[in-house]
Amino acid sequence: MLFLAQKLDLRSFGLFSTLMLFVYLAMSITTAMVIQPFQVSYLKIEQKKQYFVFASLGILILTVLFVILIKLLLAIVPIFSEYNSFGNDIAFFTFGLLVQDFFRKTFLGLCQIKKSLLIDSVFLILILILFYFNKDGIQLSNTLWIISFSNIVSSLPGIIYFIKNYETPTSWRLFLDNHIQQGKWLVYISFLQWGSSNFFILVSGIYLGIEALGALRLVQSVFGVLGVALIAIENYVLPKVIYFHQQSVSKAKKYLIDISLIGLALFGTILTFIFIFSDEIIILTGGLKYQKYGYVVKIMSILYLFIFLNYPIRIAIKTLVLNKIFFHGYVISFELSVVTFHFFLNYFGLYGAVAGLAINQFVMTLYWQKQLKKNQFQLWI
Repeated sequence: MLFLAQKLDLRSFGLFSTLMLFVYLAMSITTAMVIQPFQVSYLKIEQKKQYFVFASLGILILTVLFVILIKLLLAIVPIFSEYNSFGNDIAFFTFGLLVQDFFRKTFLGLCQIKKSLLIDSVFLILILILFYFNKDGIQLSNTLWIISFSNIVSSLPGIIYFIKNYETPTSWRLFLDNHIQQGKWLVYISFLQWGSSNFFILVSGIYLGIEALGALRLVQSVFGVLGVALIAIENYVLPKVIYFHQQSVSKAKKYLIDISLIGLALFGTILTFIFIFSDEIIILTGGLKYQKYGYVVKIMSILYLFIFLNYPIRIAIKTLVLNKIFFHGYVISFELSVVTFHFFLNYFGLYGAVAGLAINQFVMTLYWQKQLKKNQFQLWI
């Protein structure tokens, strides 16, 4: 993302950034319907190979449906007319990203860390090679194809694992009922989570202009590495917490609190470094033209502290399968965004955009913590 911000022209980077927001929505839906229920239920299922095959086929079906939906939207919705010339590129891009995301997250849930790292490593190497030898210049079209191809090729360890462990999922009805029961709330949550996370970003382009929106997306990209790390940690920690919870509540709480304190020390150090050297970081990633937006890096580092503190609570709620609580938390967050966005953006600009996101995180954390306390699983004071 940082590389593309420097190499693509402003219009192309804006189109790519907007596309990614909607692809993240599709990714959150596949996570809600397939990946997260799989992670929660895998240890409890006896027919583990059948269950993996069921989840893999489920993600394939959802991905194909998303590709068809994308083609239809590009064809009939006028607002997407600017993307019409990239229809096939976007479809292939979406397919590759969702398939690779499934295998990477699934291997983390199966505690097969080496396979997940292999997928990431192959993807990174291919990206570097293909962009380096690209002779046509970096444009939006070939960027989408390069990323798509890299995602598909890096998914080969997952495809090979699927073939080697294939067993016809004869218990697919049982698996499907389980995913519907868990996923029905998680899908609503994915829409609300996407809205609460991206609402301020989308409307900031209207209130503050394309330059400010580009700066906000650039800073978000700077923190994207931390976001990916948090997701990876959650995918790794969640199965372990579920395992300890099957033994006793106290063991699960102790493990989650201990690992969270270690993470807080590590992330706190990183965020402090980013806060202090914010100007240098924004210049390094975006160039001198973004120097005046160093303050956005500072306030984003504070936001990520709230985000980190929220993650142990998210893991606890997923362990207890309290999906309705997730839903209600994001309803509160989204409603808060709709009510406050005009005030924050109109009077405080980008300060207000990030402050609004931080307040949303804080309110959700307080609500979810209160609900955990009611379920005798309180983490923090």
